[in-house]
Amino acid sequence: MGTSTDHFGAAGTPHAILPCRLPSDGKRLKVSDIMGREIITANADDSVFAAAKRMSENNISCVVVTDEEMVIGILTDKDILKGIAADDTDFHRLRISQRMSSPVEVIPPDDLVVVAGQLMETRGIKRLPVVDAGALVGIVTQTDIMRGLISISPLGAVSEVMSAKVATIETGATIAEAARIMAANGISCLVAMHRQELAGILTEKDLLKRIVALHKDPTTTQVVEIMSFPVVAIPPDYSVLSAGRKMDTMRLHRLVVMDRTRKVCGVITQTDIMRAVRREMERLQKAHPLLDVELRTVLECLTDDTEKLRGLLGAMGDVARETEPTDQALPDSPSLPETHPPT
Repeated sequence: MGTSTDHFGAAGTPHAILPCRLPSDGKRLKVSDIMGREIITANADDSVFAAAKRMSENNISCVVVTDEEMVIGILTDKDILKGIAADDTDFHRLRISQRMSSPVEVIPPDDLVVVAGQLMETRGIKRLPVVDAGALVGIVTQTDIMRGLISISPLGAVSEVMSAKVATIETGATIAEAARIMAANGISCLVAMHRQELAGILTEKDLLKRIVALHKDPTTTQVVEIMSFPVVAIPPDYSVLSAGRKMDTMRLHRLVVMDRTRKVCGVITQTDIMRAVRREMERLQKAHPLLDVELRTVLECLTDDTEKLRGLLGAMGDVARETEPTDQALPDSPSLPETHPPT
């Protein structure tokens, strides 16, 4: 199957989405058609710091933990966030076994993509190791699945699926405070505010790349030093289809929603979009039982080939794009302190 696993210290390429070609026999889209076939793996007794550094270097959000080629756990950026929130930040000392999630949900390569999406939603997870006959052969992420499912239906406006309850934090707060808020509320980001204005966004990946991997002290580092900015905001009447396309092209997992008065009114995530797709599919299948065949045919036409996918999304969004409100790129953070986050 051409799978490559890269252990710490070994040469290789991390999890990457490889160009896929759908089989010519017209079978339904399966996990094997969209999964990444090159994976970063680790041993349970490796340090959390080594894992975080590797995740940061390769711009990935997890490592799969194996023992004699068997999957025994997974370490994600969220697992590392919990350590920061608990003030347990000696990541050189901490072993992966102390922070990893185990046992781990896995999926076979022959399962349908829609099944993988449902499993992620019901279990509240964002990635699934793909296992065939006990061996790790790939990994499928929420991003992979969203790329496919978003093409089924435009799904209406962002305001219909976004999370209206937005967790915020002041730019002068410490990263330790931010981590505690994120962990306590089970969220993956905070909107950073300065003088009641949107200043940036702080995500789990920011904590991984700019705190853990660089070995900074979260109790003294401020949000403003590591948050991501400028923020690209979209209006509430933006289409979900266009929001999904924007996340994909900009490699984002969430977008801030801002009304015409520049007030933050929500956040839309990949999880929100996947839930909306599932609800729409269920509604259509109940209303039109025979439509199940057509929905599956749509899935057959999807591919993880980036160029083909962009063409498909572009064609579906032609009409929407002509009337789509302009997204609001926020050029600079307002009157921030002199310390600026790294690029």
